[in-house]
Amino acid sequence: MKIMHIADLHIGRTLNQHQLLEDQVFMLEQLIDEIDKEKIELLMIAGDIYDRALPSKEAVQVFETFIQKINIDRGLPVLAVSGNHDGATRLGYGKEWFKQHQFHLSTHIADSFQPVTYQNVDFYLIPYVEPAEARLYFEDDIESHRDSYSRIIDQIRPAMNRDRKSVAVSHLFIQGGKESDSERALSIGAVEYVPESIFKDFDYVALGHLHHPFAIQSDKVYYSGSLMKYSFSEVQQPKGYRLVTIDEEVRNIFVPLKLYRDMHVIDSSYDKVMNNELSLKQDDYYQFILSDMRHIKDPMTRLKTVYPHVLELRYLEETAITTDIIAEVDKREDIEIIEQFIQSVSEGALSKEQKQTLERLLKEVNDETY
Repeated sequence: MKIMHIADLHIGRTLNQHQLLEDQVFMLEQLIDEIDKEKIELLMIAGDIYDRALPSKEAVQVFETFIQKINIDRGLPVLAVSGNHDGATRLGYGKEWFKQHQFHLSTHIADSFQPVTYQNVDFYLIPYVEPAEARLYFEDDIESHRDSYSRIIDQIRPAMNRDRKSVAVSHLFIQGGKESDSERALSIGAVEYVPESIFKDFDYVALGHLHHPFAIQSDKVYYSGSLMKYSFSEVQQPKGYRLVTIDEEVRNIFVPLKLYRDMHVIDSSYDKVMNNELSLKQDDYYQFILSDMRHIKDPMTRLKTVYPHVLELRYLEETAITTDIIAEVDKREDIEIIEQFIQSVSEGALSKEQKQTLERLLKEVNDETY
């Protein structure tokens, strides 16, 4: 059986207020071409179908068109889970009806325990789960993502059929994975990480959340990476999908795709860029870090006359001064920075209750931001 593993579509996403739907449609059309070319028999989507819990009408139309072309027009089975960006309840509306058309959508813990079976392979669809949701569902003292997913897998494990291959599809942060700037933190601190070892009984684990397709090194746990580049920290990352083949063995390869517009970070002088001495593709996305701009009035507007999709402009001199400071701050959690500030002005540490309140407020702000 030939399977396509994708994740982190983030349909409806914007970057620096620039709408990316045109790029996303281009990428989805490429996936359809790959489905036809490779004779794909099943599609797995490992979460973050949309970028927001309340996607725009245009974003919903883009995904609906994609699903119609592959699931209805081509009869391709689709197995999907909700991610941390998706509004699980809203996304899951109508899923019992979808199931009749071989579109299996898992948005709640209870959906995790009954596998979907195709060609003698059991697929366990485990959606993104908040610890609070797992604590309520299991009526147990669950404090972290590790606790949540370990409890789910512990309940799945005894019912697994050892005569068939078993595949898990989920959306989470495997411990040791490489992050990108565009991934929303799942929680405060290190409690978001899930150890790879909990999936030891599965033959293949199809994950979403981390945007780099090689975010971890494993012989059975894989990220497909995001549909396209969603931040300037991803400029060096390949984008595409994983082609998984399951017969007597399980094999997979990463298949890179072409971007509608590529993304670049350019460190140079203003004059060289404006005169295109670097032979840059003018229609791509750019973050420019430029010197010799102090005498230029409104440099961003001028740059856009040559590079219409420049998304960010920084002054090279300022960047050099602040790089060390930014790097130090980037290594630390928000709560650490706030705690240190409070200690410096009050000469006292936060109480346990104050810290819990601060963590809750930070999570609310984070959710609102995205």
